[in-house]
Amino acid sequence: MNASGRLSPARRVDGPPALVAAGVLLFGLVYVFAYVFLVPSPGLDYDSRWAVLALEDACDIQPAWCAARRESLQVGDQLTVIGDLTHQEYRSDRTRVPFAGYAAGDLVPITFVRHGVVLRTDWPMLGPTDSARLARLGGLFFFLPFWLAGTIVLLFLRPRDVRWYLLIAFNYATAVWLATGVFSPSHVAGSLLILTTLTWLQVPVYLHLHLLVPTPLSFLQRQRYLLPALYAPAVLLALLQLLWPLPSELYYLGNFLAIGGSLALLIFRLATATSPPARLAVRLMLLGVSLAFGPGLVLWVIPTLLHFDTGKLITDIATAAIPLLPFFYVYALYKHRLGGLEFRANRVLSLYSFLVLLITAFILVFMVGSRWVELTSGVLALALIVSALFVVAALFLRTPYQRFIDRLAYGTEHNPEDILRTFVNEIPRALSREALVQLLTREVTPSLLIWQSALYLVADGIASLFYADRVALAEGMDVSQQIQRLVAEAGRYHPPEPDDQGQFGWVRLAIPVVVRKKLIGVWLLGKRDPDDYYPQPDVELLNTLGNQIGVALENARLFEDLRRRTTELETAYRELQQLDRLKDEFVQNVSHELRTPLTLVKGFAELLLEESLGALTPEQQDALTTIADRTAGTIRLVNDVLTLQQAASEGGEYENVNLAALARSCVQAMEVVTRQQEKGRPVHTFALEALEDVPAVRGDRQRLCQVFDNLLQNAVKFSPAGGTIAVRVHSCFYRFDTDADGQPRPAVDVSVSDQGIGIPADQLDRIWERFYQVDGSTTRRFGGVGLGLAIARGIVKAHGGAVQAESKVGVGSEFHVILPAIQAPIQS
Repeated sequence: MNASGRLSPARRVDGPPALVAAGVLLFGLVYVFAYVFLVPSPGLDYDSRWAVLALEDACDIQPAWCAARRESLQVGDQLTVIGDLTHQEYRSDRTRVPFAGYAAGDLVPITFVRHGVVLRTDWPMLGPTDSARLARLGGLFFFLPFWLAGTIVLLFLRPRDVRWYLLIAFNYATAVWLATGVFSPSHVAGSLLILTTLTWLQVPVYLHLHLLVPTPLSFLQRQRYLLPALYAPAVLLALLQLLWPLPSELYYLGNFLAIGGSLALLIFRLATATSPPARLAVRLMLLGVSLAFGPGLVLWVIPTLLHFDTGKLITDIATAAIPLLPFFYVYALYKHRLGGLEFRANRVLSLYSFLVLLITAFILVFMVGSRWVELTSGVLALALIVSALFVVAALFLRTPYQRFIDRLAYGTEHNPEDILRTFVNEIPRALSREALVQLLTREVTPSLLIWQSALYLVADGIASLFYADRVALAEGMDVSQQIQRLVAEAGRYHPPEPDDQGQFGWVRLAIPVVVRKKLIGVWLLGKRDPDDYYPQPDVELLNTLGNQIGVALENARLFEDLRRRTTELETAYRELQQLDRLKDEFVQNVSHELRTPLTLVKGFAELLLEESLGALTPEQQDALTTIADRTAGTIRLVNDVLTLQQAASEGGEYENVNLAALARSCVQAMEVVTRQQEKGRPVHTFALEALEDVPAVRGDRQRLCQVFDNLLQNAVKFSPAGGTIAVRVHSCFYRFDTDADGQPRPAVDVSVSDQGIGIPADQLDRIWERFYQVDGSTTRRFGGVGLGLAIARGIVKAHGGAVQAESKVGVGSEFHVILPAIQAPIQS
């Protein structure tokens, strides 16, 4: 037993208790072996009334004896005289042994009564046989279970209170009573004297035990004279029994008071108990009584009603069932103290009792069925069928029976797999402290009837409180050493100790929280309904949930880091946006300030070139032409910058626009401009394909015209002299990014293709960026600063449209502008 009072296999056994256990064992073995070797073997079994219970079947090994006893005694005969010993002398003298002095083969004169008729016979003594001695040795199976249960309590269980002493006395007294009672009819070694004396001593022990366990009855504390009144008459009757024989009726009365009174107290407790732990313990104790005596009782009553001869079957089943009583008692009262052995004890008792019930049911079914089957082959077939049915039934009934035992033992029934399925995925998804605490305290622990819990985080040996539910724990207090002690006993149940008033005296179970083999916390669990106990399956379940808590804590830490970094990035992004707005405002202001003087410069340059202010020399005209061209290019650049600032704006005068008509107007204007700019060079050819039934779009005509102008200017700039520029306007269906349903909708597609140098595929996505050119040489060869396509894209996006580009190096490029239509296109 360790410090917490739980069963510890490594504990050194105390000397005096071990001597007591050895003494009781030696006493029981002496009487069992006395039964085997000292009791005469006449070849029949009889009780204290000398009624013949059974005749030994030894015809195979002693055919002569079998023939000699034929037409002699029968089961049920009432013996009155054995040799020279009468039954009256046998009852008055507890030292007289029936059949004493007769050897194997001797004829014993016996007088008996059968059906009211007095008869006499000479009974041949059989003598000891191996089978008879083996059967008598079976008395150990009555004695050993109670001795073993008492020894476990004596040597390994604590605390040593009154009920501890009573439970030991209950088991040892019952063991000795059974060891002597098995052969008490023989009077050998004073067995009857010990049996009857011990019966009276058992009465106060049995009743006192059941008055105290599982919890003392309330009236017991108020009646201080009850226990002396209970023990004094029993001791007096035991002394009288030692001095001279008392009537046998008193012996039966003692048995009735001990057994019947104990059962009455258990039933009274079951009906009146208000404490859930007490109800659970009483149920287990009553189950132990029922399982220990029920099979033997059933196999005695039903065969009697059916007039079926069971032979020694009842004795064998009763013998097999008896061990359930002491071990169910010990388990019911001390399961909290068994530690890791509790789960094994639960499963062993469940399996053993299930087998006893299964065998009892099998015998009953076979017994009833055999009444209608008389042929030997029919009996064999019935046995095979019943056996097969019971094997199949055992496979299906074992699990429900185990659930029944668990419900009696723990008061609850929950499927660990259901709990895991419910919470194993929920816990890791709790990404904040508040969410995890809410999940653990409002869902996880209540589902397991746990009413006290706390979670400590452990980092670098320092423990910090994460949450506490229904326990008073100070957050700032250093409890690292206490937590380390709890971690050392993690996974082991701590029984409640009334004397433990420490800060963590409420803890029943500590679950380590481990992530990647590193302890990051400990989950403390306290009071639990209905019996304040954590069986091994629940410990394993909580360990699994503890691992998920570790994952949740790690996820929460990562999520908190991510949220902090996200906040930092959002702050940096807002700062960048502010800087971008300041930059845009600066560019816009500077552009406005530049455009006014540049316009004046251009105007005066044009006046000079028109010689409105006087004649010019050819050199002056060339210089002014250069100034006018450069000034016009700078003004266009300034206008492009201003347009770029306004391109993404959704403001403007929106109306229904026919893109086919708009494209025709823009193409015609671009043809005029290119003719003027390309004097003396091959002129570009424009090819327009636009159907009149193309649906209208909603947009700002001026801005959409600028999109056409920029695309056409870009095509002219990059196409070789005399090249063809194709413009096509047609209806289509297109899936826009802004469509919530993700379905294609009616749209208008405007494409402008050229025969220029083409664009490498890896740069197609970047041509829509501001100030981007394919490469430096292109910039120097064709001019421009890379704002035309960016402006076009911004205007189209502001109209809810999309832009695309296709190109092949050395062949040409094709640019698409797709705008949503305000009506479905007419199908041709």
